[in-house]
Amino acid sequence: MKDPHNYRAVGWSMVAVAGSLAAIGLLLLALLDDPFFSDNMMNEKTKQFEEMKQQTTEMVNSTGEKLIEPKPGMAILFVYLK
Repeated sequence: MKDPHNYRAVGWSMVAVAGSLAAIGLLLLALLDDPFFSDNMMNEKTKQFEEMKQQTTEMVNSTGEKLIEPKPGMAILFVYLK
């Protein structure tokens, strides 16, 4: 059985895929206002986490109570904030 040589068809398919990905990238750059949307979202979530962590620390310091109670049968290492 002779091995078919369809390298030309595969090459054109790769060109078509590369062109479509390039077109999608150019459309996204043209249509979106903020190209660093995910980076800004991550920074916002990090800032929110730090604020919640600070509020939790203040609550523990003011009340002196633990906020997390371990469930029976779970081995958990707690680090108490002071």
